[in-house]
Amino acid sequence: MSETLRKSFEVRWDDVDINGHLRNTRYLEYASTARLAFLVGAGWAPKDFVKAGVAAVSLGEEVRYLREVLPLQTVTVSSRVVGLSPDGARWRFEHGFTRESGEEAAVVRTLGAWIDIGARRIAAPPPGVLAALAAVRAADCEVLGPARA
Repeated sequence: MSETLRKSFEVRWDDVDINGHLRNTRYLEYASTARLAFLVGAGWAPKDFVKAGVAAVSLGEEVRYLREVLPLQTVTVSSRVVGLSPDGARWRFEHGFTRESGEEAAVVRTLGAWIDIGARRIAAPPPGVLAALAAVRAADCEVLGPARA
């Protein structure tokens, strides 16, 4: 099943840089919040991850800026799972940022993994998390290989 998840944000004054544009770090924060909203919607609140002994970590992020986003505009973040390892330990989300006009403003790609909090190592997530990620992976989802030591 392929599904796109959406979350909208109104750009606040403290979200912008000195030029009056949505600041670069806020793109990453909006993408992270969109991923969290997906997990909460799938039944996995932060307390559930603590209880399961796992946490999500970012291994790398890439941002491509296309158009400026200004204060008081609404930007919608569309999220797709575009990479997933067979055990779900590693994942890649692609977040498209769209302005109210429908114009694409940016694309954020995040490579991440689950870590076992006690062992401090990359590990497979609980089965319910893997099922949630697998259920919404994009049709063109890449199969990610194992993590390198």
